[in-house]
Amino acid sequence: MDPIVDGRIIDWQISRHDIRSRGTYLLETGKWSDCTFLVGSENNQQTLACHKIILAMASPVFETMFYGSFNSSSDPILISDVQADAFKALLEYMYTDKININNVDKAFDLCYAAKKYMLPFVVDQCTKFLWSDLCPKNACRAYEFAKLFEEPSLQEKCLQIICTKTMDVIGDPSFEEVELSTIITILDQDALNVDNELALFFAINRFAEKQGLRHDNIENTDQNQNDENDQIDDPEPINLEAGPSNRPDPQPQPAAQQQQRVQDIPTIRDAVKKIRFLTLTPQQFAEGPARTNLLSQSEAFAILMNISTPNSVYPMPDSFTLNKNPRVFNVFADSRSPSPAILSGPSQVQALSVNVPPPAPAPTGDHSCQVMPQLPLPGDSLSFFHSFPQRHISEERRYYCIRTIQQLREIYNRSVLESSFTFSVDRNVSILGITIFTQTRTQPISNENRNLDRYSEIIYAHLLDSHSSRLTYTHSNQRVPYDSDSEIFFDRPMFIQSNKVYKIGVAFNKIGFYQEHSVHPTFRASNITFTFNTGNSIDTTREGLIRGIIYSM
Repeated sequence: MDPIVDGRIIDWQISRHDIRSRGTYLLETGKWSDCTFLVGSENNQQTLACHKIILAMASPVFETMFYGSFNSSSDPILISDVQADAFKALLEYMYTDKININNVDKAFDLCYAAKKYMLPFVVDQCTKFLWSDLCPKNACRAYEFAKLFEEPSLQEKCLQIICTKTMDVIGDPSFEEVELSTIITILDQDALNVDNELALFFAINRFAEKQGLRHDNIENTDQNQNDENDQIDDPEPINLEAGPSNRPDPQPQPAAQQQQRVQDIPTIRDAVKKIRFLTLTPQQFAEGPARTNLLSQSEAFAILMNISTPNSVYPMPDSFTLNKNPRVFNVFADSRSPSPAILSGPSQVQALSVNVPPPAPAPTGDHSCQVMPQLPLPGDSLSFFHSFPQRHISEERRYYCIRTIQQLREIYNRSVLESSFTFSVDRNVSILGITIFTQTRTQPISNENRNLDRYSEIIYAHLLDSHSSRLTYTHSNQRVPYDSDSEIFFDRPMFIQSNKVYKIGVAFNKIGFYQEHSVHPTFRASNITFTFNTGNSIDTTREGLIRGIIYSM
């Protein structure tokens, strides 16, 4: 509202003396707005009125969206993958240069939005906030942030806090909301500042109860337990699923498919198996873990026998750890000053050392996948439009999983066009990137418009595991030819395991026409098979916009 002085209305511009206050006024009132966004998840959407010129000044993604070859529709632009509060914070920066971050969750959501719309300064500020605000209460959440956005130095610092302040970390209510993969990472550590293994076990038990992970079936390790009464008296076991988002599908599934699904998803059972029960006394175990729903009666009995009698004839339950060493926390060794890389913060990043199984050797026989730059596509041009690190190109032999296609229909992208599919492969490989179909040219080329044979493609792509954790991703903004194929390389190669389900997703941010194709569900070479659209059908969206997968062996 315009200010009133001495009963007279004063123009709003006169009372605002800097660009920040004027930008705030436009953002809050929506005055002169010429675009509208519908932001947030389906049950919590908000409509925000904005100004194309201001957004385009700050983000190359919005510049292409609003001032590219095609004008965007006047309909509200749907943004479902960014929370409304995070998008508002992003708008506040673009209108006023102000960045307001007051908690880890907001930093997490804002950083995701800033990466999507290519605002690196905001990404840096989110990371700096986490460095300045690290404490046991938010160490797990910050660790997940650092893992997702590939900040290894911050990731190392968070893990150091978790190891040195373990009791504070697992005792905070926020621990009940962490990702199960984070809990498993904690249990992989030898040096944790805990009184004993009971503290870790009961933290897992609280997590399971909070998430409501209950199931009617758990494998009983006692093969001779057939008595019906014993089965009735058995404590109700904890669900094998990882969390609320992975609860059992209400639709009936074949037994083999259910078994594969359980194997692919990190479970509470994976965490329980890492507890070092053999470091407890018989009394500690009998009065604690044995009374919970995380163990069946037969498992509890077998563990108790192994604690009581070192040479017990009863084997430990399958895959449970045999480690008898307490998680010793040496105050002199583990409280030492952080390394220079940690003290210097995000300006000096050192990669973490991660042990992964080595990739399988390269094939020696015939292989229908072509090696190195040129795809076996006569007449097709190929564009490298992401700056892939040179060391990856030189170290990896590249193969191409190019699926058989048939043109299906033409799609007009008005703002953001998403494409995704799930897949599995029957041997271990490293995923390097993908190939996509570029836009269809709508104007004929003449001597006057020869510069129209290419356009600026804006792409966001990611690789997810079976429980939707992002493994690697990339943003690209380069000029590519029309009516061709283009390669997109992820920021780093990602080793994936055989017969597990993964998902690739791509967001096309360039307005224009794309050709969607029908694609074959399998790809076979002499010694490798890719299978597509495995798992849940909702994870597949316009898969025909993605041509294939680039990988190495």
